[in-house]
Amino acid sequence: MQEIREHRIRPTATGKTSKFAGLLYCADCGAKLHYCAAKSMTAEQECYRCSNYKSGRGTCKIHYIRNVVLEKIVLEAISDFVDFVRCYEPVFLYMLAKKNDSVRQAEYQRLQQIVRNGEKRIDEIDRLIESLYEDRVLRNVEDSRYQRLMQKYEKEQRELTAEVENAKVELQSADQTTVDLRLLLKTVREITEVKELTSGLIHSLIERIEVHNMINTTVIAT
Repeated sequence: MQEIREHRIRPTATGKTSKFAGLLYCADCGAKLHYCAAKSMTAEQECYRCSNYKSGRGTCKIHYIRNVVLEKIVLEAISDFVDFVRCYEPVFLYMLAKKNDSVRQAEYQRLQQIVRNGEKRIDEIDRLIESLYEDRVLRNVEDSRYQRLMQKYEKEQRELTAEVENAKVELQSADQTTVDLRLLLKTVREITEVKELTSGLIHSLIERIEVHNMINTTVIAT
């Protein structure tokens, strides 16, 4: 589960919009699923289809699900989740805190690795530039080659320096990327009974929905 996020919901040519905008992904290729709706379609016919399918001419199989089926699956999943939190809130908080710790540690390690590798390579480039300059003074390298190598090293060093600085900033604010438990619990506690799905409810509780090849649909939350 996660904090409410903004999604730009684009209407189809018919003016219809999807409650699941930005959440549906193909389980195999990772592409987003497109909302298929037309004036000639009934509500039961409206569906989502992998954007890489392209009527059999694309790179993926037909990962497809009807909107009414998806709404039923998601409604049941959210209802079960709300009931679980209401009955076992301490257990849920423990599980979520444990997952947050794991995610935070993984993110810290990733950012620290970027800083270590980046700073090491920056030092190496300093030595390469110094050696290249000495070769030029001693006329062991042609001016044209010297210029090409110097531009290459300086460009790489600038990019690495920016990457390292960004990673350091992210390290300082990594805690802010974890789930806001107070907002999540406030949302769940305000739900007395889930009778109807709304775009706000869906996007406040669901991070990602994966649709498999006409077999399974997986609702993923954080």
